[in-house]
Amino acid sequence: MTVEGMIKIVYELLKDKLNIAKLSFTSGVNAASAEFEPIGSIERCPLCGISLSADGICPKCGWRK
Repeated sequence: MTVEGMIKIVYELLKDKLNIAKLSFTSGVNAASAEFEPIGSIERCPLCGISLSADGICPKCGWRK
């Protein structure tokens, strides 16, 4: 499988769960990179960077929105 094929597979699997902006793969001397337009935005905790729950609470440190 080529690195371009790996990028396509990973993006299709994770595009709904993660806000992917760029993917890069290397395999030996082969390398590929692709940039994507992020879909939506994910609210993150300003203290630790973890995505907030549906209630606006950080699951790691307990920060509230």
